[in-house]
Amino acid sequence: MEVEYSLLFETCKYYMGKCQISLGVVNDQFSQIRTLNSTEEPASFVQLINTYLVDVETILSELTSKSDLPNADYSKLVVLVHKLNEISLSIGTELVKHACADLIQACDQKNEQRFSQALGWMKHEFSFTKEKLETYTKMEQRILRVKNKQQN
Repeated sequence: MEVEYSLLFETCKYYMGKCQISLGVVNDQFSQIRTLNSTEEPASFVQLINTYLVDVETILSELTSKSDLPNADYSKLVVLVHKLNEISLSIGTELVKHACADLIQACDQKNEQRFSQALGWMKHEFSFTKEKLETYTKMEQRILRVKNKQQN
């Protein structure tokens, strides 16, 4: 059982550390938060990721509905994009952060077509990031189950 835990832990660390950083999905901020939480309370990091995913989905839904309105208010849209950028910076999701910069630029230009393209790109980058983060959280949850079995 100890071997299984150790193997799972190292695999998970590699997956999000070297693998996802090299792909540009996450950055060092993500690794630092993970390291801090994995030693103190690993379940809280999984919860942080889940909260992040829900928050981004909510913001993307708002951006979509507000941008579909005639005469979209880009000043309101950019506020949402900045919020999305802030939470992405805080957790270290690199792809989403870069897509935010493109979306902010589209808001500044107040160009409907450009905004629509940038929003589509944002959704694509978030979908890719979400898939990687969900894989990671499943690995972490498996590690927690194995660790709990060892303690009992």
